[in-house]
Amino acid sequence: MKKRTTNVLFACALASGMAGAGMTAYAADGVLDVALNADVSTMDVMKTTADYLIPINVFDRLFEIRVLEDESTEIVNSLCADYTVSEDGLTYTFTLKEGVTFSNGEALTAEDVEYTFMHLLSPESVNADIPLELVGAQEFMDGTADAISGLTVDGDYQVSMTLSKPNAGFIAELTAPAVSIIDKTTVEAAANFGISLEETVGSGPYMVTEWVNNDHITLEKNPNYWGDPTSVEKCVIHIIPDASTQNLMYQNGELDILDLDYQDASIVSSTYKTQYADKIVSRNRLALTYMSMNANDEYLSDPQVRRAVQMAVDREAILQAVYSGDGHLENGIIPTGVVGHNDNATEIVYDPEGAKQVLADAGYSEGQVTFEMALDSTASSNLQMVYQIVQQQLAAVGINAEIKTYDESSWLATRKSGEMASFLGTWTMDYNDPANIMYTFFGSAENCVLRSVNYKDADIIARVAAASSIIDDEERYAEYQALEEKIIHEDYQWLPLYALSHFYAISDEVAHYEPHWAGYSDFYLRDVTMN
Repeated sequence: MKKRTTNVLFACALASGMAGAGMTAYAADGVLDVALNADVSTMDVMKTTADYLIPINVFDRLFEIRVLEDESTEIVNSLCADYTVSEDGLTYTFTLKEGVTFSNGEALTAEDVEYTFMHLLSPESVNADIPLELVGAQEFMDGTADAISGLTVDGDYQVSMTLSKPNAGFIAELTAPAVSIIDKTTVEAAANFGISLEETVGSGPYMVTEWVNNDHITLEKNPNYWGDPTSVEKCVIHIIPDASTQNLMYQNGELDILDLDYQDASIVSSTYKTQYADKIVSRNRLALTYMSMNANDEYLSDPQVRRAVQMAVDREAILQAVYSGDGHLENGIIPTGVVGHNDNATEIVYDPEGAKQVLADAGYSEGQVTFEMALDSTASSNLQMVYQIVQQQLAAVGINAEIKTYDESSWLATRKSGEMASFLGTWTMDYNDPANIMYTFFGSAENCVLRSVNYKDADIIARVAAASSIIDDEERYAEYQALEEKIIHEDYQWLPLYALSHFYAISDEVAHYEPHWAGYSDFYLRDVTMN
């Protein structure tokens, strides 16, 4: 049974800035209570790269990724009943499942799929990179065409998509949250799609029934859902910015799933891994935390400086000190668990004395090499600690890494401009294919600028871009592995750090919880079974 304590409710109200009449009465037993540390900005997945909890439960995609018993993944059909691919690998013809309706009762048709891609390529979209490979996508996005020429509707339940070049990972791309299928009729007429509850219409298992800004969002079962029955009848998502309040709420029985990412690693180790050990659920992230080094920087333009940085950072010490060892080191770009990951990648060895020698051999005096590490002001306390440790480790070999804090919008703008000298970041996979990370960072000169990498080897960039056209998986994975070996271990362009484990605590009311396949904080309510 969930306990309801007035003191905790009051603390939560204060933490979310909602006191008095604005306080939320928590849902009755049998309802799933979870928390976010910040309100969502929009429920329109085309306009966010972070707020996925609502869209992945309210909308469906043509395909989904499911976790197998050994924690590997497979792609399964969702709204797509069947598909064929032309002999040249360019044209995909999808047949939709019949009888699927949106939560407003409107039937799902091929026109909704077509409109979804048009919406995804609209000027406001922040996820337009996925369908840009469709023939005519760029022209539509530029406003020189009224339709996407490579996307055709062939009746109520069939749609064809023609690519500009073969892409072996195209089906995997269609599992990404950004490609959530929307209702054309509703969105075309919508004034506030993604904000208005009435206009947030999907075919997924849940629908949004209440949204009180900075307080809570309520999801309830979609009565028109076409798929298998789900266990959770209702989910209340509480907006609780303060981690200590979330901690108190869970321990008082007011949260059914506590995302331990929001808690300091010391609390996870001292409290949750001891007192609540039998309530811990974990998932290894399909993610990479890395240190980016800008090849346009005065000193980081020298590959020997970048090599020295790789040698100077004790990644294992960081993993132990900040995260209690809850993760593993990565030596390449493609994270462990992603198809095509190289288990035999060259190891990056911690060697501070060697780093000093590399700098000396390259003609640098101690303290001469100086660059900025840009820190987002919204970064977690754990990540801020990592910045400080990296700074200290670099200082130990004579490199001055100056930490400069930016507000979030300035940080993003500086990175996008290509002028950020260095930063620490984490990329979590949107879909399970190497292209998702390889192409994003190194697949075009433009991408290299947008990520403030400014990698200079045009031939390697061209090979990264071409790799997705290799149809044979073994050959494609071998090519990606050769490319990451060149980028990381010959050009020293990046410093892969680690991938972390993601821990959650569940309540007695949760019989089973399957975290997101890639380790997101967002999860599918279909993967929760209530007692």
